[in-house]
Amino acid sequence: MSDGPLPSGSTTSDSTTRGSTTSDSIDAVADLVVAPDGREIAFVRWGGGAGVPVLLLHGVTDSAECWGSVVRHLAGGRPVVAVDARGHGRTPLGDEPFTIGALASDAAEVLRAIGGVPALVVGHSLGGVVAEELALTEPGLVAGLVLEDPAWDTGAPTPGRAPEFLQGWLAMFAGVPAGELERWARRENPTWPDDEVVPWARSKTQVDQRLGRIAHDWHGRDWVEALGQLRCPVTLVTGDQARGSIVGMAQVGRATALLGDLLVHVPIAGVGHSVRHEGLATYLAAVDDALARIDFSDEGHVPPDGARP
Repeated sequence: MSDGPLPSGSTTSDSTTRGSTTSDSIDAVADLVVAPDGREIAFVRWGGGAGVPVLLLHGVTDSAECWGSVVRHLAGGRPVVAVDARGHGRTPLGDEPFTIGALASDAAEVLRAIGGVPALVVGHSLGGVVAEELALTEPGLVAGLVLEDPAWDTGAPTPGRAPEFLQGWLAMFAGVPAGELERWARRENPTWPDDEVVPWARSKTQVDQRLGRIAHDWHGRDWVEALGQLRCPVTLVTGDQARGSIVGMAQVGRATALLGDLLVHVPIAGVGHSVRHEGLATYLAAVDDALARIDFSDEGHVPPDGARP
């Protein structure tokens, strides 16, 4: 969910495609990777250095530009990459069903394009379940996960159709100028950092409206139960359900039972689904801790067929 209500495998860089994206102080490069089937997957990369790479996966109706505060915090000593999901930002929607597996495959293509080094994968809402699917299907590419209020429960699915909440959002945003969306966001979310509002509003104008009409599948797994198959460290950041957070304490309890010491749960009081916008300092500390668990571990991450520590 959103932050509010070339040859196969090659990349092409264009640092002027959007100019500065989420941070004026860190150079951003807008790239494309071409998947084996010819699809283009857009992403933005910042920073460099020897630190563990960080891959950022946004929620539905957001874009790669919606990670400004995180990028500024992380990109000084490591590569940071944010992907535009299909039908968002600069990535074409295509005609295939919009599925978690397809989005995870796109993320894997991006990681391979930037060198295939295992990354800390950070996902919000829809991006959280995509990150989880990526860790399940491509464990060699994932050193750890940060799941920001993942969309484990989006209501009863209608087979093959976009979730009702998404259809409603698309209708609400259709044709609304970015400036009007900015004013609405500032009024409804006065605690959000001001420079997060502009990319949030712009992302709503970039969503392909066909996203509400093509086939969808968000429920290919029991996402909480699937955590038991993971062998990498997981940080779960949640807000208050009373304020709109998706993940509840019953799900946290199940996740803890399945993952044991691999799981760190970071509850942030007083925030809703847009956890990082509303509780930024605690959120960034959780990401730092997740990186430390990777950077200072003996193996970097637990091998897919290895024993859980």
